Amino acid sequence: MTDVPPELDPAVLRGKFDPELFFELARKVGHGRALGIQFRAAGAHWIELALPWREQLVGVPDSGILASGAIVSLVDTAGGASIWMALGHFQPIATIDLRLDYLRPAVEGETVIARCECYRLTRSIGFVRGMAHGGDEARPIAQATGTFMLNP
Repeated sequence: MTDVPPELDPAVLRGKFDPELFFELARKVGHGRALGIQFRAAGAHWIELALPWREQLVGVPDSGILASGAIVSLVDTAGGASIWMALGHFQPIATIDLRLDYLRPAVEGETVIARCECYRLTRSIGFVRGMAHGGDEARPIAQATGTFMLNP
């Protein structure tokens, strides 16, 4: 039998979502480790995550421009997490639709910050909007809207 630390016991976690703890754990495995997404801040219906620039995430060699897929993953993750913030707990969700309108590239050395908010929840769908920027919200990299299916 594996000993579960008290702070990770499902009985203790049931009914609440701790984004800082979640992303600390997610950064240690699989996709989370490969991207290196970092938690920055959160509120009742929103969350802010960061994707530090790394050469392994460059999409156009010799340009330093970050791959769009890495930015989509960041925004998708932030969108889903904003739903968990609105719900107040973790539950399985699935992305139904995610649209990103790119306004400019993420250039070499630029940490991309995504801030998403869940602005409406129904019994089965969460609606999200957000933005990715490089530290200056007045110079967005992308605008986003998405819908997520809630899986009880």
